[in-house]
Amino acid sequence: MINLSKYRRFILVTFMVIIVAAFLTLAAIWNSMLTVKDIRNEGWIIVFLIILIAACVILFYFSLKLSDTDAFQEAVDRLVATEKEKLIKKMEEKKKQEQETTVDESDLKESIGQIYSGLQSVKSIETFANKVLMNISKQIEIVRGVFFYRSDGGKLFTCKGEYALTGNKPASFKPGENLTGQAAINKTITSIHEIPENYFKVESGLGGTLPKHLIILPLVYKDETLAVIELATFKKINTVQFKILNILISELGERLNKFVSTK
Repeated sequence: MINLSKYRRFILVTFMVIIVAAFLTLAAIWNSMLTVKDIRNEGWIIVFLIILIAACVILFYFSLKLSDTDAFQEAVDRLVATEKEKLIKKMEEKKKQEQETTVDESDLKESIGQIYSGLQSVKSIETFANKVLMNISKQIEIVRGVFFYRSDGGKLFTCKGEYALTGNKPASFKPGENLTGQAAINKTITSIHEIPENYFKVESGLGGTLPKHLIILPLVYKDETLAVIELATFKKINTVQFKILNILISELGERLNKFVSTK
């Protein structure tokens, strides 16, 4: 810890030197005033000297105050208490975030488990696709959905499942064709918001006048896109729902590959 008593002695000695020098200077000026006829200049010098002495006194007071051991320790104690309070608050916030994360993880596992529910008993790829869309609709508020499966030797994605879709089935597409085909190549979720009403008629298999939000979810196994799911919603998906879909990319892709391999 800093030895403040040493600095207090230094301040006292320095102040005494300044005061002695100031008074000697004042005495010399006073003596010169007695021997000259025009004392106007000397008078101003005395005023400035008095101001200097006053400034030295003020500086001495604050320096002495700042070098006071008790005052310094009190300031340190206040600083430590403030930092301790901040640390406790941060730890409480971190603990709260960890608890929320734990709850989120539990919710994620439960939601994903619900999406996988019933897939073991399906017999065809069409039933698998429709079951997945139905289960997703219970976890995420979708209003329409399409499940495209990669068939024809991997050259074409064909509609194998639908959710709340009216009219004709959407056309098949090749990897890289339109927005859905590009998502198949990118192997990541694609989210589109505030889409014009006629957008789906051109770029998506969902067709017609639809909600403004589209999520395109590729199902990937060993760096190969096996299927692509299109989901239409009225509102943006939240953070938890986005996490669910991100997990489905690989996990549901693996389940789909296992299902196809056993058929």
